[in-house]
Amino acid sequence: MGRRKKNSKKFADVTQKICESKISEKLNSAEKEEMKKREGDFSILEDAIDVYQRLKLPLVHSMQHRSPDDSDEEEDAVELNFWPRFVFVSNLCLICMERSEEVCESCNMVSYCTVKHKKQGWLKHRELCKVLTEVCTNEEGLSFLPDLTADNYRVYRLKLIEIVECRLKRPLDLWEKEILLYPRVCCSCRYFSKTLRYCPTCEIELFCENHDDKHEKWCRDLQVFRRVLFMQYRNGHVDPEIPNTFQNSPLYLPDNFDSLMAQLYNRSTYYCNMDCYTYCSLSHISTIPLTALYSMQISCQDWETIDTFVVHVIGAEFQFECINLHVWEKLFLHLLPNLKHLRLIFIGPELRLPAVPLDLLTAVKICLTCKSFGRRVNVSFHPGKFYHNFCHSKQFIKPHLVCLFNPGLYRETGFEGRDTWSETIKEFCKTKVPVCVTSYTKHEIPREIIRIKSIIDVETILEPRRNPFASIKPDRNFVSDDAAPLIYKNYYLTIIKGKS
Repeated sequence: MGRRKKNSKKFADVTQKICESKISEKLNSAEKEEMKKREGDFSILEDAIDVYQRLKLPLVHSMQHRSPDDSDEEEDAVELNFWPRFVFVSNLCLICMERSEEVCESCNMVSYCTVKHKKQGWLKHRELCKVLTEVCTNEEGLSFLPDLTADNYRVYRLKLIEIVECRLKRPLDLWEKEILLYPRVCCSCRYFSKTLRYCPTCEIELFCENHDDKHEKWCRDLQVFRRVLFMQYRNGHVDPEIPNTFQNSPLYLPDNFDSLMAQLYNRSTYYCNMDCYTYCSLSHISTIPLTALYSMQISCQDWETIDTFVVHVIGAEFQFECINLHVWEKLFLHLLPNLKHLRLIFIGPELRLPAVPLDLLTAVKICLTCKSFGRRVNVSFHPGKFYHNFCHSKQFIKPHLVCLFNPGLYRETGFEGRDTWSETIKEFCKTKVPVCVTSYTKHEIPREIIRIKSIIDVETILEPRRNPFASIKPDRNFVSDDAAPLIYKNYYLTIIKGKS
């Protein structure tokens, strides 16, 4: 099948401007060499065999049983329940998220499982379809994609969103933006065609006639992504039952999430029957306390005996770091019997708190056993603040551990397009305490280290490695999709410390 080369002048001009611009940070030859050395298999799930075995299991319902150690006292608590937003995937039905068989005949950008759902989805899609057809099909906006570099491909998609929004005279919803961020093109060459074939196994990746559907490196991971999306769409958010196990002596974490969960659940029926979606969600809400505990055990000599521990979480976002504070008790306090007081301090310019009384947001339910031993979790939020300003405020308390979860320190366009990390990096290194830094992908972590070392001299406590307690709940990768189609929270980990 021939590929059309006749393109509109407007898009040619846009492409020329994009290709002439430098859209990402310039890495010098040393940085590129460092990244090349660390390139390899990005698949986070290669060792987590357990999640693959759960792919076909139906949704497991939490027993929600009350442990004898749970408190019978009534306490005020906040439950922030919300239905997850719709996530667009080009090869899944716009109505029910099943594998698609029918593609929109006008824009060729969205698909449906049946003719019935195509008709049903027309009202949802009609307004946008007209503009997508004009921009992407008639004006051949997607015909440029195979010729763009990876960086320019990312900018071009963002530019397409701007053009579509301008013509619609309204901002696109997130799922509508995803139509252009993750368009219906061949995953190998980005060729836009009506006759793309899908991988029959993961049902996500698409291929043109010039490429086969063999993509073993990511197919299993994409199967997990597909299953998670489907079960999330059908069931909303799940609330995994957190293991409620008390340790008589400090528990040294095994170097594997599966092993830890099997041990803490004691291979209960609930654990053995846990489906893929619930298991991924369990890892997602556990990754923050477990990554902090793992870092503590590596970098703090007195972790077994310390009775008070202060953690600073820099660049916190409420929906990730702050939404499941109750997990800290069961996966931190319960595993360290000598720890009496855990203090969590969340700081960040993008930290936005919901309209709920602050005393309810900071309240962490403590079980009867922990209460009887005088254990407590104290939480404080410092929204809208940079860490380098917080360090000079009256609220500052010196930490034992500083955590930066997926911060993107290397990006020069951080908060509101400004580079605000330089002063923060200086401040957290001045504390002379261990600093845990994580990243979404393997190739990001060397860039984080390069950025830190370009500002201040540090010692490395833990060389970059895959985090055994990363989230295994996948999400699509836009920032570096040429290297890995999926990303995971806290995927890679390093621990550094400012030199004395």
